[in-house]
Amino acid sequence: MPTPDLLLLRVAATWPLPGLGLLALPNGATPHLLAQPLHTALPVEIELTTGRLAGVGTVEEISRADTVERGLLLDFGPGVVPTLPAGTGIWLAKNGLPVSA
Repeated sequence: MPTPDLLLLRVAATWPLPGLGLLALPNGATPHLLAQPLHTALPVEIELTTGRLAGVGTVEEISRADTVERGLLLDFGPGVVPTLPAGTGIWLAKNGLPVSA
């Protein structure tokens, strides 16, 4: 697993967005996401009980009530990850470079 300082967020909740991916909202501060421009596609990894999985996470901003927070719109491929349990860590992949379109 990447070093702890490359943790992008720990999942509070996820919602599937058909045709777009899986929206992951954080359970706390996201300083590494705040440093990225909105809609930047980052290489990400998650650790599941079945092993590590790589994909792409796009930095998004979500407004709820009177708060605005950063989250990730995840793409691990169609139907690969329908949801993530609360507490799952989403890490910046080792190369750490934005994914070119």
